[in-house]
Amino acid sequence: MDPDLRLWWRLMEELPERLGSVHRWREDATVSDRLGGSLHPNPTTVVCLAGIVRVQRQGSACDLRAGEALLIPAGVWHEHPALRRGSICFAQGFLPAWSDVRINDHARSWSGRLPSDPSRRLMESALACADQHARARQFAQVIRQVLAESVTDHTFDGVAVKKMIDRLWSGFHRGVTVADLVRASGLSRAQAYRLFSVGYGVPPKEAIARSRQWLAEELLSTDLSITDVAQRCGYPSAATFSRAWKRMHGCPPRTSQARA
Repeated sequence: MDPDLRLWWRLMEELPERLGSVHRWREDATVSDRLGGSLHPNPTTVVCLAGIVRVQRQGSACDLRAGEALLIPAGVWHEHPALRRGSICFAQGFLPAWSDVRINDHARSWSGRLPSDPSRRLMESALACADQHARARQFAQVIRQVLAESVTDHTFDGVAVKKMIDRLWSGFHRGVTVADLVRASGLSRAQAYRLFSVGYGVPPKEAIARSRQWLAEELLSTDLSITDVAQRCGYPSAATFSRAWKRMHGCPPRTSQARA
C-alpha cells in the first residue's frame, strides 16, 4: 500500500478511540455564496486527522484540531480552504447512489465510496444529538461503520466532471439547469451526460431534482415558510415546488412540514 494511504488509514482506525469534540453547525437562516464555496443537499462531515483543518461559513470559521470533527447539516453554505502542510482531513458526504469519502493532505487526496446506509442514518442521529458527549459517541459509530465497510476507490474522473459537480453544488439552490452543467463541462451534451452519470451515479437532470428534494426535506423541518423553502431549493415558485413534492411524496409539502 502507498505510504501516505497507509498512514491515513491508520489514523482513521485510531480515530474512534481518540475522538475529541464533535462540533455541529446549525442550518443557515439565509444563503450566501460570497465565500465561493458550495452547499450540499445532504449532511456532510469533516474530521481533522492531523494538524489543523479549517472550514468556513459566512461570518465565522471552525478550526478543527487532530481528533475533532464538524457535522454540517444540509443547506449550510461553506468553504474548505487549502490545507497547510502537515494537516490531514477526512470528509464524508452522500450522493444519490452511494456515500463518498475523501482523505487528503496539502498535496494529494484519495477518494472512495461505500453504501449510503447505515452511514447516513448514523450521521443523522449524531446531528440530532444536543449533548456533546452523546454526539461524540454517536459519531464514533459513523467512523466505525466506514472502517467496517468494503470501501472501493472512486475518483471523479477528469476536470470536466469536477466542474459539473462544482456547478451543481454551487448553484442548484439558484435554479441551476442541465444546460448549465453541460456548459460548465466544456463538452458536448452526450459526453457531459455520460461522464456525469458515471461519476455522480445518476444523470444530471435526476441529480438536480434529487438535490432539491433532499434539501427541501431538511428545510421543511425548520420554521421556514413553503415559499422560502421553494426559493432556497431553486424552484421557480412555491406552486412548482408543491407540485414536485406531491408527485414524489403523495402529499403537499405543508402536510410533510406539519408531520416534521
